[in-house]
Amino acid sequence: MSLIRLPLIFTWGLVVLWFLLDVTNLAAGGPFNINWTIPAAAAWLAVICLRAGKGYGGFLWAALRYTAGVRLLIILLAVLGKTAGLEGEYFTWGRNVLFGLVIPHVVLWPVVTFIAGTLIWPVLALAMRRRQVSYRGAAMGVVVILLLVFIGLPYLISTMYTGGVGPRRKANSTPADYGLAYEDVTLTTSDGLNLAAWYVPNDAGRGTVIYCHGHTNHRGQMLEQAAFLHENGYSGLLFDFRRHGDSEGDLTTFGYYEWRDVQAATRYAVDERGEEGPVILWGISMGAATALLAASEESGIDAVIAESSFYAASETLRSDLSRMFGLPTVPFGFLTSTITELRVGIRIDDLDIGRAVSGLKDVSVLLVGGTADRRMPLSNNERLYAQISGAGKEIYVAEGATHGDIWEMDREAYAAQVLAFLENEELLDDLESPAGGGASDDLESPAGGGESDDLESPAGGGESDGSR
Repeated sequence: MSLIRLPLIFTWGLVVLWFLLDVTNLAAGGPFNINWTIPAAAAWLAVICLRAGKGYGGFLWAALRYTAGVRLLIILLAVLGKTAGLEGEYFTWGRNVLFGLVIPHVVLWPVVTFIAGTLIWPVLALAMRRRQVSYRGAAMGVVVILLLVFIGLPYLISTMYTGGVGPRRKANSTPADYGLAYEDVTLTTSDGLNLAAWYVPNDAGRGTVIYCHGHTNHRGQMLEQAAFLHENGYSGLLFDFRRHGDSEGDLTTFGYYEWRDVQAATRYAVDERGEEGPVILWGISMGAATALLAASEESGIDAVIAESSFYAASETLRSDLSRMFGLPTVPFGFLTSTITELRVGIRIDDLDIGRAVSGLKDVSVLLVGGTADRRMPLSNNERLYAQISGAGKEIYVAEGATHGDIWEMDREAYAAQVLAFLENEELLDDLESPAGGGASDDLESPAGGGESDDLESPAGGGESDGSR
């Protein structure tokens, strides 16, 4: 403890000062950032350890103890700030305590300290002692760094994407909050998982719409859309995908197995509820891609409304690595894909929606995208449109909309486009539209039903053009 006492006390003083600046809104553009102390402290500790005759192992142990002391104080101050409602920029954790507080300070910053110290140690050891034995251990440290960077980091990203860590988001509202009578039901997939769902009946009998939420989201994400189409005569079925909300399952597979969840919902509507009218899938992001996959695999689906689908999971992964994590696609694209395939038991190259939709001849498709969606760009829809072999296909572009917020930003025009699409495909027959064929302008979200489909990186995150 004596080795780290002075650096630790000095850093604690800086942390307290930074906390006071942060919570009083004086930190922006301030003279220092607490994270700058990492390389400075590593160098300081290296000098202390070398003078005390410590080797690389002794230095590393001192650096990790120093980091633990600093990060523990930051966690305590963050809890204090959050509890007192101070809510500074640095001493807070946003919506998720695991990814916003625990993982950064308990995992990531110690790793950063380890890397910085391992790179600094041999330089100072050579300069001060000029003995190979003084920095030989750092060579082992470099090997560990390479393992962390090229194995640990892709593994962490894979785990974040597939839902292996962190709490699930669950619906805070129900169809009743939108004035809809509903039933809690359980769907059972062909591979034996039980999925939580709401069934919203409609005596008008125009058909059933199955709503497919986005990655890291839940069945409550599309309650507004369900209320809108209920006004227009459709029953609704909203469910949580596997490993989402209240459903069973340990891992997310981006549609690879989730299409079976849609299959279970379709079978429920037809076999259990006796639906004889059209069955329509309406999905967002991962839900949109899964809906298109399900339509290519499952008979009895008449139309798909696909908002912000990916074209191929492999290219979206590469884009996310660059845009969200700042990592080069070579070699991290290959490493993350390979680790994910080994962990989850899938082949990412098989998640090719462009190839899947080429077989859609009798299914009508409306592709929806926003001009400001950086995660799922409009070019995805243009390529999907070109691949669909059937005649019943349309594209709708929402100006200025980003990922997962098209309904919120462009509700009136989006709703009108959906009704026009259904009418064009003769899926609005036999009824006068109770909503007058227009949009549900007055539909308010009492419980924030229009949630964004984002990755808080790992994380969820972002634009949040996030599940993801």
